[in-house]
Amino acid sequence: MFKQKYIKSAKQLLESIKNKRAEQSLENAKQLLEDIFGKRFSEEIDKNGILRYNSLSGPEENIQYWGVLYENAPQSGVYENFSLVVFPDNKENPEQLLLCYGIGTGGITDDAEWLEIPWVRRSIKLLLRFIHNEGWNVENTNTFVKYEITDEYSEIPDTIKNNLGNFSDYTELWRKYGKYLPSVCVITPDDKGAEAFLSHLILYAKFRNWPLRKDFQYILEYKLLPKLIELWRSYPASNVLSDYLLQRKYLILQGPPGSGKTYLAEEMTKYLKTASKIINYEIIQFHASVSYEDFVEGIKPDVKESNQLIFKEYKGPLLDSIDKAKNAGKNKGYVLIIDEINRGDLAKILGEAIFLFEPDEKREITLRSGNNKISMPENLYIIGTMNTADRTIAILDFAIRRRFAFIDVWPSEKKLKEILDNKQVNENTKNLILKHFNIIQNLFFRFASDEELHLQPGHTYFIAESKEEFRNKLKYEIVPLLREYINEGRLSLAKNEILAFIDGVLGE
Repeated sequence: MFKQKYIKSAKQLLESIKNKRAEQSLENAKQLLEDIFGKRFSEEIDKNGILRYNSLSGPEENIQYWGVLYENAPQSGVYENFSLVVFPDNKENPEQLLLCYGIGTGGITDDAEWLEIPWVRRSIKLLLRFIHNEGWNVENTNTFVKYEITDEYSEIPDTIKNNLGNFSDYTELWRKYGKYLPSVCVITPDDKGAEAFLSHLILYAKFRNWPLRKDFQYILEYKLLPKLIELWRSYPASNVLSDYLLQRKYLILQGPPGSGKTYLAEEMTKYLKTASKIINYEIIQFHASVSYEDFVEGIKPDVKESNQLIFKEYKGPLLDSIDKAKNAGKNKGYVLIIDEINRGDLAKILGEAIFLFEPDEKREITLRSGNNKISMPENLYIIGTMNTADRTIAILDFAIRRRFAFIDVWPSEKKLKEILDNKQVNENTKNLILKHFNIIQNLFFRFASDEELHLQPGHTYFIAESKEEFRNKLKYEIVPLLREYINEGRLSLAKNEILAFIDGVLGE
């Protein structure tokens, strides 16, 4: 990700920190920070409190560290707010470094407000996952970020500390600073450690709105942040899910509206049908008025065979699917897709039939009519889809939840690109669509709480084959949805950004 000259410069700095050479770390830091931020920034770092290099040889109860702080922080003693800190280990011949975002022991003061913005913790968590996936941290060591970045009261969990390499038994460090470290990552001063360190540093600059030089601004905006967002939202592969369905039998695809859950369910079943794993599938939809009699069995009036009104037994989609699965033939099955599965009252709809939904057990029950004994065949597979945006919809109880596996299906730029390419949408139109999708996705990434993430318009809202069609979707589908969120008091942190986006769309 970074040019070799910057990796070399970062390695030199990390080596001097590891060996606790304060003056050398100052010179190395000045060179690296000049490359990243410019000469004026570098010349001021040891005067305005941004750099804490003297702590490598200072007292601090013999716990040496190097840190990047904030403008006008005190040059020694207790400091406040959010920082980037590197601790060398305390072995006689140190080998490893603890790379952390930290809180000064003076607590959070000026930084409290922006540290509460969801994207700060979200991006740190994703950065650590990215570093782990790339193998930039020390092998077999943990990375960790606290649930609340501003938490200065909770210790790092023991399960994490026990897997932090040479720092696992650095008890003095944990005693003095453990509560003030929101995140931890163990590195060494090699190429991999340098990449992890540089990534931490430019993300810290983003938090503080420090201007980066051209090379690093490009890396941040077009390499690092897109990789974090890609990690944040991965769209499940239909073939992988199809194979899992054959093992697990009962799945629910859950996610925001427009994220293609029903489409994905059909993709899965078409894949299985092409592979001759099933003979066919059926799609039904639940809603508030669906009952046990509609889904399992009941009686219905019939006047077809005579002029008299008579009632006949009725097999619902569940019993019908059971019959089709049993008659499917050797090594084949049948799939029932239940769209909007949580819009119905599942406990009432399933009744005693919920007893059958045990993928690893062979069970048989007598239905409430007393006329039929049924069992769930091993080759019947059920896929439900569930909209997670509307919290007024009935929440599934735990007895039902444990019988299904839940798969998150999020809005996906990658899937949107694939759909647009399949539709052979021209480049100009595709770029316009992707631009607006990313604007909205970045708003949710930065400002939405974990609960509000379920409100993000899915990628199917953005499917269009011409600029005119897409502009109509923006104005008459996406903008009204976003405006409704604002009117309901949701996405309060993003209110101004969303209103600016709406004004831009309507003013085009």
